[in-house]
Formats: sequence, structure tokens, C-alpha cells
Amino acid sequence: MKSKLMLFSTIFLTGILISFTTKNEIGQCYISFKNATNLTATDPDRLPEASEKFRIVKTDKGEVEVTRMDGYRVLYNNEKNAPFVNLKVELSDKKSYEKDKKNLLDNLKYLNSHSQNMETKDLIKLEFNGYKVYGFSRATIETGSTLGTFVMFPGNGVTVYFYFNNMKPEYRNFESVEDYKKQRDKFIDEYTKYLKTCNGK
Repeated sequence: MKSKLMLFSTIFLTGILISFTTKNEIGQCYISFKNATNLTATDPDRLPEASEKFRIVKTDKGEVEVTRMDGYRVLYNNEKNAPFVNLKVELSDKKSYEKDKKNLLDNLKYLNSHSQNMETKDLIKLEFNGYKVYGFSRATIETGSTLGTFVMFPGNGVTVYFYFNNMKPEYRNFESVEDYKKQRDKFIDEYTKYLKTCNGK
């Protein structure tokens, strides 16, 4: 009888541990990065609970759904208090994560191919601190309100979006497209370096 009770307790505790380790949520590490060079982070802004649990994006094959169970936004303002980086972190339905990743990459390809003055015809693929990042970027700072859009899929249903904003010349923290790209890569490098060492993902 005693051995049966011990077996039951072990199974019960194992079930609890599994439920904790597979919990589908956005870890604090994704929204707590504060040490970007020459940028100041705002407080995280959470997606309202009443928001739709999916959104529609365009691809070359038509419109598709991307699940969005939760989400946060953090702005990173430059020394002129203008937002250079708009960081968004969203959580997919766990069962839809792989499909969401494909749909998001197809959406980026669609946006890149239907935009003017882009850096490359295909998606840009970058890697920082073991994290792969995909996106597109403009070849000039003279057009567009957004200079670059990138996504990263760190796992556990999480998608990180990096939007690099263009600004009026008097508010910019970059002087050329090369300067923008340098600062873009530096931000992603610093963010992923923080993420790699942070406990709470």
C-alpha cells in the first residue's frame, strides 16, 4: 500500500512539474532589456486582454492567420526622445507555432517583394549569439516610415519583432543607411546577448 502511495505521489508531482515547464507564456527576459547603447527603453505595454487572438497577414498565396494569445510592446527611444526601435513580443497558440512561423516568413517575403528601395530581393538572414533573425531592410533612409522589419523565433511559442523606425532628419540617431544598419545590428546583438544569459525565458 505504501509503495502504491509513493508511486501515485511521484506521478502526481511529475505531472505538476511538466505543467510548469510547458506553460505557454512570455518570459520577462523578452521585455526587460534595458541596456541598449544610446537608447532608453519605455515600460512594456501589454496587449489588451480583449484583443483578437489572431491577426491576418498577407502572403503571395493570399491572406493567412497568425495566432496571438498575448503580446507586449517596448519602445527604445534615442537621445532626442524619438523611438528608433519598436520591439514587439507575441505569443502564438502552442499548436499553431510552426504554422505561424511559416506564415510570418511568407508575409515578410510578400512585403519585401512589394516594396520599393529594398536592400535585397530575398529576406535578410542574420545570426546573433545563437539566435537566427529574418527580415528586410531599406536601401535608403530617404523613403519609408520603417527602415527595417525583422523577426526572431526563440521557441516556446514566442516571436520577437524588431521594427526600426525612420524619422525626420532632426530626430534621427543615424546619418546614413550604413549608420542605420550598424545601429540596427548592434541593437539586435545586444538584445540577443542579454536574452542568452537571462534567466526567465
